[in-house]
Amino acid sequence: MNRRSGTRLATLSLLACCVSACYGTQTPSRDSAVIYPAANLADDTYEPGPGWQLAWSDEFEGETLDPGKWKRQVVEAGRFNREWQRYTESRENAYIADGCLVIRAIHEGDSHGPDRYTSARLHTLPEDGWTYGKIAARIQLPYGRGIWPAFWMLGANIDENGGDTPWPESGEIDILEMYGSRDNAVVEANIHYAGKSGAHANMGAVGARLEQGIFADNFHVFEIEWDADSIEWFVDGKRFASTPISSDEFSEFHAPFFILLNIAVGGKSAGAADDSTRFPQTMYVDWVRVYQ
Repeated sequence: MNRRSGTRLATLSLLACCVSACYGTQTPSRDSAVIYPAANLADDTYEPGPGWQLAWSDEFEGETLDPGKWKRQVVEAGRFNREWQRYTESRENAYIADGCLVIRAIHEGDSHGPDRYTSARLHTLPEDGWTYGKIAARIQLPYGRGIWPAFWMLGANIDENGGDTPWPESGEIDILEMYGSRDNAVVEANIHYAGKSGAHANMGAVGARLEQGIFADNFHVFEIEWDADSIEWFVDGKRFASTPISSDEFSEFHAPFFILLNIAVGGKSAGAADDSTRFPQTMYVDWVRVYQ
């Protein structure tokens, strides 16, 4: 979710099966509202594959968000990427319903602009961080202009959460980002780190496109497989991106990371929300799991 200019790795590998990793014409917002939760909520057939053992999970089966697993961040508007929303501790912005975590971006007032929205940014506890593994979540995404949902990871040593290392030296893994102003049928993968010169570098965003519909229509499984050699990205079990991380410049990615979930609105990366954007915008998370 942090965004600054960076370099693209020449070694990036793009692999696509039932999803296409190229951009096409922007998918417009729907004339009718998307239904939350989607009808396929109960149709979960996910299996991690042979050899993977569950190390941590939240199935969101309780009545409230588990404070032993998640922290609600409180962040003023504009702190990250000139985004328009405030991140709050309010139960209106993040709560449990239908056996899911629900994150809501709420529009306050009739006009659009900075500090006119509230949302939630949740993260797992840094002391529970993981190095390597399969990190997966089953999510129904929001949609619309100016909407920027993400499922991602930061190095557990990052200074914004009490560590001693600033971004990008702490490292960042974007398991999914979606920019509603660009295309509601495309999610992106990326990593951010301090390159050989010490300056911000990134893999370069790689997109995966649905063959039909948009990501708000149904729940989908988003995951990475991360080991000492590489990180690979998958949507619904189909690999669409991979990058090597074994050389010295990728030292950030051989230390513990924690997980984040949020919806951002507006700012320099997401584009402007406007009257075409339906609010509140909602992200339903069926589960989050870590396998090792």
